[in-house]
Amino acid sequence: MRSMEMNGSTPPGPLRFVLSGSVAKRSLAIAVMVGCLLSITNQGDVMLQEGFTPRVGIKIFMNFFIPFAVSSVSALLNRNSA
Repeated sequence: MRSMEMNGSTPPGPLRFVLSGSVAKRSLAIAVMVGCLLSITNQGDVMLQEGFTPRVGIKIFMNFFIPFAVSSVSALLNRNSA
């Protein structure tokens, strides 16, 4: 990022930074690992007993979305603190 500042160009906006290749790839990897663990832990027994329902689907989606959002915001805050 410092090279951008020295060249006179501005760093990308928050959304563009979060969706950039390296940040999105790392956040996605974290979301997949954590989301799988959370889904198995929190919804595994429900899925075995009741099967897949829209309610369970939303919970599983959130198990993946929340870690993605947290890791993305963390990367953004880390960028701003440097």
